[in-house]
Amino acid sequence: MAFERKYSDEVRTQSVETVLRRRREEPRNRAIIREVAQEYDVGQQSLRQWLARFDDGSYDYGDDPSAAPAHSSGHATAGRQELLELVSQLEGRIAVLEEDNRSLTRVVALLSGQLREIA
Repeated sequence: MAFERKYSDEVRTQSVETVLRRRREEPRNRAIIREVAQEYDVGQQSLRQWLARFDDGSYDYGDDPSAAPAHSSGHATAGRQELLELVSQLEGRIAVLEEDNRSLTRVVALLSGQLREIA
């Protein structure tokens, strides 16, 4: 006997879309998953798993890729790639700022040494 899904693809997709939309609209609401799970009559843990799979790009939309929840970049994997690129850019900026900080620390040490000699 084949495994039967407890929830339809439509319910899964709509509930994930609702959570994502409400997270944008209500960033301080910590009960969104519970509320959406009640609204769609799905388990909270199931909804959390669908969201995790959406975030990592492994969400299964069945035979209809157009059923994928809307993402700010269009697709979960594209959004993930954009985040990875942003992280890479920010790491580069951090490296530059840390080097600038070391240089400024050396300059301050030199100047404070010169001030001691003068005083």
